[in-house]
Amino acid sequence: MNFSKDLSVVILAAGKSKRMKSEIPKVLHQILGQPILFYMLSLVSKLNPKNIFTVVGYEKELVSEYIKNNFPQTKTVTQENQLGTAHAVCMIKRRKGEDFGKNILILPGDSPLVNIETLRKLVENKINSGSAVCVITSIVPDPEGYGRIIKDRNENIIRIVEETDASPEERKICEVNSSIYCFDTKSLFENIEKINTKNTQKEYYLTDIIEMLIKNGKKVNCFKTPDYLEVMGINDRLQLSEVENIMQRKINESLMKNGVTIRDSGSCYIESSVVIDKDVIIEPSCFIKGKTRIGKNSTVGPFCQVMDTDIGEGTRINASVILGSVIGDNNNIGPYSYIRPGTVTGSNVKIGAFCEIKKSEIARGSKVPHLSYIGDTEIGSGVNIGASSVTVNYDGFKKSKTIIGDDVFIGSDTMLIAPVKIGKGAIIAAGSVIYQDVPSNSLAIERGEQKNIKDGAVRYRNRKKLKNTKE
Repeated sequence: MNFSKDLSVVILAAGKSKRMKSEIPKVLHQILGQPILFYMLSLVSKLNPKNIFTVVGYEKELVSEYIKNNFPQTKTVTQENQLGTAHAVCMIKRRKGEDFGKNILILPGDSPLVNIETLRKLVENKINSGSAVCVITSIVPDPEGYGRIIKDRNENIIRIVEETDASPEERKICEVNSSIYCFDTKSLFENIEKINTKNTQKEYYLTDIIEMLIKNGKKVNCFKTPDYLEVMGINDRLQLSEVENIMQRKINESLMKNGVTIRDSGSCYIESSVVIDKDVIIEPSCFIKGKTRIGKNSTVGPFCQVMDTDIGEGTRINASVILGSVIGDNNNIGPYSYIRPGTVTGSNVKIGAFCEIKKSEIARGSKVPHLSYIGDTEIGSGVNIGASSVTVNYDGFKKSKTIIGDDVFIGSDTMLIAPVKIGKGAIIAAGSVIYQDVPSNSLAIERGEQKNIKDGAVRYRNRKKLKNTKE
């Protein structure tokens, strides 16, 4: 059924949510690297509706800016005073010259677990049944905090009561309101401004329209989803964590079903934007974020952090941090190395323990075994960087570049003072400070003169003993 041309969507995102205890708008709190609002807008965009409206209020500038930058097709409507869900919809109604279509789907901005197929079934159910409104409900094991669905003996909805206004008997009901509705546009707008605030919160509730429509002889029905998690909203940090855990479990299960091994899925944080090929192994306690792709037969972890990085096939990364980089095939990285943004490695590269690589290119087969800093550097193929070597790329005013040709051997504890170029096949002796270019196939040595004083160690120790005796 193609209902999109007659459907508008309204997302209610104006509230502060006092229980979050935050100055950040609730819908901008993040789940797996994206704001809650991202999931809601991404979801309803799949319906391809005539309009998408987001009602903003608390910190409206922050929310509107996010929408503008990420979902420019969405229209924002301001609710200056947060007087309830029905009052928020009134702000939509008062927009002049809008063609809303025959149906309006209304969702809270904090229910990211709802499924797109459930929304489609809700709209289809409303249309096919000829109802004035259809609401998603579910049976939940713990209904605390939810509005209750009140039905007659024939299972017809009589009304929806908010928990704060429910009687003790009504609070025992486990069928709850998801706060997701599909309304007949005409019925909604004809009644939206007739409701009052005769409730504990002194707010204008959308649920009051349900009761009003029933009294007016309009048909009201519900679509009961069997997965109660879909109706789970977020009102505090505990629920935020619960929803994130649910979404993380689904992501990890999907990856494992598609050929990824996750050794301890409960300890691994993997965002939905991450792409992982089959036969990859993710060891425990890894954090993989952003626009990251991991090629087949690679192993990540344990204790890795990877963000916005492309990792080739057959690469092994152990207990390291990699940000904004491109890592080639069959690399071996770590443990305890820090690969900073702008780093690009070729195939068969080794970056050993306790290294830091910043905005550098390392070509095929080169090695930075351990304890080295490489910054703003081009390293050719077949290069070996000795332990504790540093490219000195910053003079206090500007960054300069180091270029190291193919098949260069750099001895341990070498300082390369940029800008400097080391020619192909050159050898740098250990302990050297190189501040001039080295020609190809040259041997560069820069050291102070070594002096060996005969019996100097004996005289030194004797002086120490004499001094200690006098003291």
